Amino acid sequence: MDTVTLWTTVFNLTGGLGIFLLGMKNMSEGMQAVAGNGLRQMISIMTNNRLLATFVGVIVTCVVQSSSITTVMVIGFVNGGLMTLTQAVGVVMGANIGTTITGWLLVLKVGKFGLPVLGVAAFVYLFSKGDRLRYLAMALMGVGMVFFGLELMKNACSHIKDLPEFEEWLSRFSAVDTIGMAQCMFMGCMLTMLVQSSSGTLGITIALASTGVINFETAAALVLGENIGTTITAILASIGATANARRAAYFHILFNLLGVLWVSAIFFWYVHFIPWLIGVDVNQMVLKESVETYPHMTSAIAATHSVFNIVNTILFLPFAHKLARLLVRMVPDKTQKEKPHLTNLDVRMLETPIIGIEQSRLEILRMSSGCHKMMAWLR
Repeated sequence: MDTVTLWTTVFNLTGGLGIFLLGMKNMSEGMQAVAGNGLRQMISIMTNNRLLATFVGVIVTCVVQSSSITTVMVIGFVNGGLMTLTQAVGVVMGANIGTTITGWLLVLKVGKFGLPVLGVAAFVYLFSKGDRLRYLAMALMGVGMVFFGLELMKNACSHIKDLPEFEEWLSRFSAVDTIGMAQCMFMGCMLTMLVQSSSGTLGITIALASTGVINFETAAALVLGENIGTTITAILASIGATANARRAAYFHILFNLLGVLWVSAIFFWYVHFIPWLIGVDVNQMVLKESVETYPHMTSAIAATHSVFNIVNTILFLPFAHKLARLLVRMVPDKTQKEKPHLTNLDVRMLETPIIGIEQSRLEILRMSSGCHKMMAWLR
């Protein structure tokens, strides 16, 4: 591979990732705006029922297209005293299931339509007058950008295999044994922390696997590592928060870390079970425009992500109250009484204005309750 081709590959890979991440952002913002009232209603019906809290976490994450955003929202609510720790535990588990929808969106064989969808949606967005239609067009623009970005990354990755240096490096970085599995998980974790989006890292993993650059075992290990890396957002959001909010963030870490540990123990059985479960041959290769592609890789990777989070939630759900008590012992309350930090709009809600409005409404209700108490004292 000559220098020009090498730089073209690097630029296409970087540009594809940038378009993919921007598409995820536009899709998230557009869907939040369209489904704003529904999101507010879902938050308002929140109870201590673990199943209901988990269901709300799944739906909200499917709408906002990011488990990180959902988790930050949860930390903001707990920090303001608007959500209990038990509720937060349920929502965080649901968020981990909801985030797997991104992988299944990428399973749709519509990559070549990404650019036309982007173009049509852009015209609707620019020239429509109704806000609802504009936000719907923004969400469709995001969908088009996600698929177009993925196609760019796939095309770039198809040339990577021609690099002898990459092949030599890859031979030492593959999940063929326990050490290789751990290395791949670590790489997935670090890459997700760097990109600040597990969906973005998932897109890179699918692009590499579907072009045969990495095998399914390596891709599965990367996906498991991505589940640990995505917790960095919750850690950053919990800095300076109340003890209860930090407990919610630490549960996100505990949930993903323990899940990855038990899957690691059965990893080599797990990577054979997933293709059997969905009935695909991950090693089936198809020539498409003189390029080798592996069409079943995307669905197998999406299933790996989904099964992990669903089974993990089923295992953790019965112990939600016990885990909440464990987190209370791990993060003890301060000696002086902590006050909820909602004297003004929580900065954690800036990514989701619709939820910020609901949070402000609840804060106003709390202030009115305080005024009633003060008037009673005066009497």
